[in-house]
Amino acid sequence: MQCPYCGKEMEEGYLSSRSPVFWSEGVSGLPIPTRSGEFLLGGKLAGLISRPKAHLCRDCGVVITRC
Repeated sequence: MQCPYCGKEMEEGYLSSRSPVFWSEGVSGLPIPTRSGEFLLGGKLAGLISRPKAHLCRDCGVVITRC
């Protein structure tokens, strides 16, 4: 995959965290999605572990993942 910002090839890997990685409009203060509209990255929770595939551009500091 090419970086949409600089056009260089991105590295393929995974996102890792002690708790699920999710998107929220604001900081919820909780380590799991609890509000309507919060979006879990990487699909379903399996024992609170989610390892979504991701691409990294080290030059731009950009990470792209598909949910």
